[in-house]
Amino acid sequence: MSVSVGSKVRVGDIDIFHRWDGPEDGPVVMMAHAMGTSHRLWDWQVPALTDRFRVLRYDWRGHGDTDAPVGPYTLDQFVADAVGLMDALGLEKVHWVGISTGGMIGQGLAIEHPDRIASLSLCNTTSQANQAYKDFVTERHAILREHGMTRIWDMTDRRWFTDAFAAAAGADYRTVREFFIRTPVEGYIGATSATAKLAYRDRLHLITAPTLVLGAGDDPATPPAHSHEIHDRIAGSKLVLIPGQRHFSNVEVPDQFNPPLRAFLEAVSASD
Repeated sequence: MSVSVGSKVRVGDIDIFHRWDGPEDGPVVMMAHAMGTSHRLWDWQVPALTDRFRVLRYDWRGHGDTDAPVGPYTLDQFVADAVGLMDALGLEKVHWVGISTGGMIGQGLAIEHPDRIASLSLCNTTSQANQAYKDFVTERHAILREHGMTRIWDMTDRRWFTDAFAAAAGADYRTVREFFIRTPVEGYIGATSATAKLAYRDRLHLITAPTLVLGAGDDPATPPAHSHEIHDRIAGSKLVLIPGQRHFSNVEVPDQFNPPLRAFLEAVSASD
């Protein structure tokens, strides 16, 4: 029987919102969203997974309906929060699916807590913050403090979506915009402060979990070269690139994003 239940649980210094979907006896797939969004970013994937998988989505620190304490935050905090949520829910291992920042958290988990990760799907993400990204974060902070999240959206939407999709501003576009502009300013500042210090690249070789690297061919936020770099450094990983797509390919073309994700999860969970 498929269920959809949302609630909060105390983990360390915050209350974390999480939602379950899918059969209670299915392999657990834990999904982590991107910066400035929420668990709702996976709405386009849930129908493709929940006939077989028990899907756990959560809002990480500073986002969605999870608490947003004053930052800055750290990636170590995000990793600890994820482990703490697993502990609170009695989960020994999960199949981790993370997009963008969610993929960064997944890298940290697979490096530092390999016993908790049954498999790793790293979607439209990177492993190392370069100077251009650090400058980007500094610029965004100054604008955000003065103008709020709506201005940040207007500066960001075409990094996430193709020009045609953004110009059409259809229902899916509007849905993502709605939960983006709801993101607490402190949460966005705290989280981008964390990702500006991202430095997992030189430890990727420590990842032993079966890994899918799912990238987008025209992604200005995490270009294909970043996906190739992750793939090259994780032994045995599988690389899939969706041509012509940008950062939120999971929203714009779920018909191209979902099949390789589903196929990978089927393969790695066959014995679950």
